Amino acid sequence: MASIDHSQVTENAAHQAIEPVQPEIADLVGIAHRGWFYIVAGTIFGLICALMILSTIPPIYKANSRIMFERTLPRYLQTNKVTNEPIIEDYDTLGQTYVISSESILLRVVRSLSLASDPDFVGERDSETLGSRVRGLFRNTAHALGFSKELAEDQSFEQRNDLEKIAFDSVARNLTVSREDVQSVITIAFSSKDPVKAATTVNAIVDTYMDDNIAGKVASTKVAGKVVQERVEELKQQAKDAERALLEYKMANNIVGTANTALSAEQLAALQTHLTNARVAMAEARARMERIASSPDASALFTPDNELIAKLRAELLDLSVRANDIERRVGKAHLAAVKVRTRMEEVREAIANEQKRLAGSFGKDYELARAQYDEFSATITRVMGEEGSNSEAQARIRELESAADTLRNLYNRMQLHLSEMNNVKAQPSITPDARVLMRAAPPTQTEASKKRWLILAGGSMMGLLLGVGIVFARTFPFGVFRTSQQVTSATGLPCAVLPEIVNANEQASLRTGEYALDWPYSRFAQTLRSIWAMISIAQRDFGAKVVCVVSSNPGEGKTTVAINLAAQFARHSTTRVLVIDADFYRQSLTQKVAPDARVGLKEALEEPRALAKFVVRKERLNLDALPCPVSDRTPNAAELLGTVEMEQLINVAREAYDLVIIEAPPMAAVVDYKVIARHCDRFVFVVEWGKTSQRLVLECLSDASALLNRVLCVVLNKADPSALRSIEYYKGDGFHAYYSDQKSA
Repeated sequence: MASIDHSQVTENAAHQAIEPVQPEIADLVGIAHRGWFYIVAGTIFGLICALMILSTIPPIYKANSRIMFERTLPRYLQTNKVTNEPIIEDYDTLGQTYVISSESILLRVVRSLSLASDPDFVGERDSETLGSRVRGLFRNTAHALGFSKELAEDQSFEQRNDLEKIAFDSVARNLTVSREDVQSVITIAFSSKDPVKAATTVNAIVDTYMDDNIAGKVASTKVAGKVVQERVEELKQQAKDAERALLEYKMANNIVGTANTALSAEQLAALQTHLTNARVAMAEARARMERIASSPDASALFTPDNELIAKLRAELLDLSVRANDIERRVGKAHLAAVKVRTRMEEVREAIANEQKRLAGSFGKDYELARAQYDEFSATITRVMGEEGSNSEAQARIRELESAADTLRNLYNRMQLHLSEMNNVKAQPSITPDARVLMRAAPPTQTEASKKRWLILAGGSMMGLLLGVGIVFARTFPFGVFRTSQQVTSATGLPCAVLPEIVNANEQASLRTGEYALDWPYSRFAQTLRSIWAMISIAQRDFGAKVVCVVSSNPGEGKTTVAINLAAQFARHSTTRVLVIDADFYRQSLTQKVAPDARVGLKEALEEPRALAKFVVRKERLNLDALPCPVSDRTPNAAELLGTVEMEQLINVAREAYDLVIIEAPPMAAVVDYKVIARHCDRFVFVVEWGKTSQRLVLECLSDASALLNRVLCVVLNKADPSALRSIEYYKGDGFHAYYSDQKSA
């Protein structure tokens, strides 16, 4: 089952696309876990620094006052003509923060509170600068020579101004004016060592600003009144000039009265209306007259009932009722009924005659309507003619009168406005734009105590970041392999981790290949056994006898791995092992195993069949070594490794030994491994822990992709033991208890 799994792994590795390993959160957590000491130490250091800073900060007290800009009352007073003060709107509130901190306000506060003589604001007098002393020396010299007669007064005035400037700078530096979330509210804060002075200064600034606001309103009201007074005088003179121009024009054109004496447009429209009504009345009278002339019976329809007709109609109604009553009782033939009917006919005839008489007056009505129409028509014709002859003069008069009336109305309105302003001045009601929501009181808590936790938290955070920075600096560079999971994820190959040997005695045994014999229960030896198990499986399943140990760069420990791996195999008495140094450039294996050798691989290539006389026996390790003692670097090393003699030499070694381990030159430096690869059955790839770049390893494996199916495993060499223990913390203490660093007896 083990052989099947190994073949599947190697086959998958040969076809897997090799990609760089992306950093994961678990890797960062592992780095932080390994460097917990530096993180904790950095946090404690930052906390100590914060405490030291707090101990050096003098007690500073900050007093606060809050004002709100009131617009309801000023707007009401302005609307009702009680005051004409300007109103500060929301968009002007931010500008008031600069007004409060302006020189005009703060300098008045400095003078009102005599801050120029307060040491808390100007410092001690003994702390004069060198420049001020030099200037004083020149002034005294000039006064002694007679160049300055008023030196004492000038010097006193200049010193006072300098002190006021220093006090002003101190107030401005410790003053904070900010607008709150509500646009109409401003907070004024002042910091000082003395809580009473802090509150007094803030209240003085607020009072000075309020007084300045009222003074500004008074000044603006005076300016507005002066402008209005000048405008009234100007309008008065313009109205007089307009009336004088109108009078002169009338006198020049012999016009008496005003333009209103002529017919206006409304009067002309009234005449037109009367003419229209007269035309309608004439048409109605003519129609009635013509209707009656054509049909005499129609007079009853057009003649209104007068008093006589009304009486006759009432009598006719009574007679009709009597006739009906008599006929119902005695019948129609009765004499009384006949008399009543006769009387009814007489009454009807009288009504008809009266209506005819009235209809005869329609002709007179028509004549009267016609006469009225002719009169209105003639009047309009005459008036239009007169208007046409005087239109230019009348238009000019109306223009002058309109201009004079307009100026007179403007003058009257401005005069009324001036009168209202004078009434406001007589009864002053100027109110400030802002009202104080909260006056400053001496604070009981210092600013340092308020920010204590913030400073402590900031110091701790800075120390934490410092510790994290140190941890990651120690872990630098990134983009290297530190766990077997990273190697397997990037390459698809199994990985074995060999810890670094830091003890001097152990390093000596490691270099000579005796470490696994001296410390057989160490993790290093156990890891070699796992690699030995992989090679044994490959020997049993695939007949692999030649294993090549390679690396990307020199110095990654492939020589140490090759020697100790060979010693791990050779410790079995029945196993014959040969280790070959095929690196013609460094000969690291030769220097460790057979430093005194004079012949080796190069000479053996001349006599491949006589391999036995060139090998060096290591009795304690129970293995043979074929060194490569060359005095100078061999320029044709790749050619030597690719010859037929090399192939014959490897074949002789296969027949004579159970396992042949070859150390090849670095893959990234030279191409020798490609030449020797055809003689090898399996490969062991050595990568230095935390140093060799992932990119370089992946480039080498990609370049040798045809050999991936023959790579047994990747050895992550020289792993930091403490870091390795931290990385594998999830395995528990029982995992590491199986390993022992005690030397065997």
